[in-house]
Amino acid sequence: MGLVGILLLYLMTCCAPVKQLPNPDQANAIEQFLITQAVELSLHDENARPVPLPPGETVTLDAAGSKDEQRFLIGAVGQWLGEQGLHIQSEAKDAHYRIQILVQSLGTEQSQSLFGMPPVQSVLIPFALPEISLYKAQRQNGYTRFRLDIFETTTGKFIRSTPWFQATTYFNEYTLLFFIDFYTTNLVGPFEDSPSSYENQEHPTDY
Repeated sequence: MGLVGILLLYLMTCCAPVKQLPNPDQANAIEQFLITQAVELSLHDENARPVPLPPGETVTLDAAGSKDEQRFLIGAVGQWLGEQGLHIQSEAKDAHYRIQILVQSLGTEQSQSLFGMPPVQSVLIPFALPEISLYKAQRQNGYTRFRLDIFETTTGKFIRSTPWFQATTYFNEYTLLFFIDFYTTNLVGPFEDSPSSYENQEHPTDY
């Protein structure tokens, strides 16, 4: 078998068609976990201080924008305030105080590194050389940083601000020697059979 025949045999056995998928319009499941659990981590951090309002007070909440993540933020903060004995009102006229959630960060970042050969499109035939990953890392991080500004509802008088609530989550996927896949994460949820804490975990897995 000549050199050309060997090359064609290699291409037929080792290559696969390439399909480019469009970027999703909304955050995927992992990104949603990263954002929402970063919010929960920030509220339940050991350094988080209660809002300086007496139990039984009525408050209403608002935040800039109307994204799904910000709606979750309002819900999570409302639950946290409810645990402190505050009564959450949907209408500002029914509340003594208005708490404005000032968001500095609520989102994700991604990065990727590869030691090996990325997919290569063939010029001669409509196939591509597949990715060869000696080491590949895909890192995703979730960030949140916000504070609560407290105002009197009737007068608009500013009362005070809380310290910043902030936290980071991560979900990192790795590939070693082409097919050994595993991930590390501090997320809690479907990644654990019996989740009990936000401690760092490392889980071998097959995709």
